[in-house]
Amino acid sequence: MKPKNKLQREVLKLSQSLPELNDYQRKDAIKKVAPHIAKYNSKKEYVCLDCGHSWTGDEAKSVVCPHCHVQLKVDKSRKWNYCDKAYFAIVAKWQGFQVIRMFFMQTNLRKGREASYWISEAFQRWLRPDAKCTIISRARHWLSHYCDCWNWDSDLELRNEHYGHTIIPYKVVGHSSVIPEIKRNGYDGDFHKCSPYTLFKMLLTDNRVETILKVKQYHLLRYAMAYSHTISRYWASIKIALRHKYQINDPSMWFDLLNALEYLEKDLRNPQLILPKDLKKSHDEWMAKKRAKEEREERRRQRERELNEEQRYLENLKRVAKDEAAYKKAKSKFFDLEFVDNEIVIKPLTSVKEFVEEGHLMHHCVFSNQYFKKNDVLIFHALVSNVSVATIELSLENMMIVQCRGVHNSKPEQYDRIVNTIQSNIPKIRQKIAS
Repeated sequence: MKPKNKLQREVLKLSQSLPELNDYQRKDAIKKVAPHIAKYNSKKEYVCLDCGHSWTGDEAKSVVCPHCHVQLKVDKSRKWNYCDKAYFAIVAKWQGFQVIRMFFMQTNLRKGREASYWISEAFQRWLRPDAKCTIISRARHWLSHYCDCWNWDSDLELRNEHYGHTIIPYKVVGHSSVIPEIKRNGYDGDFHKCSPYTLFKMLLTDNRVETILKVKQYHLLRYAMAYSHTISRYWASIKIALRHKYQINDPSMWFDLLNALEYLEKDLRNPQLILPKDLKKSHDEWMAKKRAKEEREERRRQRERELNEEQRYLENLKRVAKDEAAYKKAKSKFFDLEFVDNEIVIKPLTSVKEFVEEGHLMHHCVFSNQYFKKNDVLIFHALVSNVSVATIELSLENMMIVQCRGVHNSKPEQYDRIVNTIQSNIPKIRQKIAS
């Protein structure tokens, strides 16, 4: 892409003046990024895949090669050829710009040969002190979505932002140097497991990240790199935590706690609530309260939906009359049944409106699922002091009780007595069917 403004022309010119990867940087990249493996076999023989040297020794998880003096990870598998691909970054300041240079390295390891390394620069990010970024990059194969699909034969030119440019380096190698503005905003020479570009960008644009870094809340810093919107949402609570020197070692759990407190309408500026000594215990307690409230709210919304459904149904007088007539035609011969066990009275529902009232009272689906339209079942309700305590579904095909439900589909206290009473009166129901 041709440069279109003064900044792009300046960056392109400066990019061409950047030095090549020097010997120190190359050796540091090989040391930090490339895999270092020693093969171990049943003959107690080690083979260094870095230099090819072999020696004997006792089994261990890691060893040092006596020839090249490299720390090696021991591998006892039968694999002898390795091809590893990784990215590393070089961080440098250049003519007032902050430059993050991203290199791709392929490591080839094979038994009997010295390790070989292929390194090439994939792209550069040029940051101004005002955080404006310009990308110098190689071309990508446009048909592929794979991150490593660079056209290595292309030149480093101005390019538009691409998801391939969001790659996070495995390591930062060599000596890093930064512009004064980044050092002023809290950079202390350590990236704290953050992407260099993301860290620098946010230090130059977000004073909250600067504050978090300066007070050494490194776990919170890494969280802020990925969830800046959460930092914005709870910044007032974060400031209270920082003021009280509260160490946030598990930001994800802490923000879950704040979210639960917010949902429960608690004061997010109260240190006693938001700065617990035992974070996990407090988190679990408030999350349980949140879930309980969510369940109550869901039941309330469900009840409102059911009430609206009931209201719309009852307003349709023609439909109600039709369903009432159909229900009475199918089940009217059972309406005079009544089974009594001391204070419990069990009777069938005798109208569609009773189904509406039963569903409303018991908070279940006896009406919404239109049990009054099922010809092969008979619906009873058990009354105590003329108040329904259970709804019973009886199959007319096999005379089995399908379900007996109390309020919110719970098991009623009188479950056994209700079931036994109905079962003892099955002959009366059979007589009604035969009549």
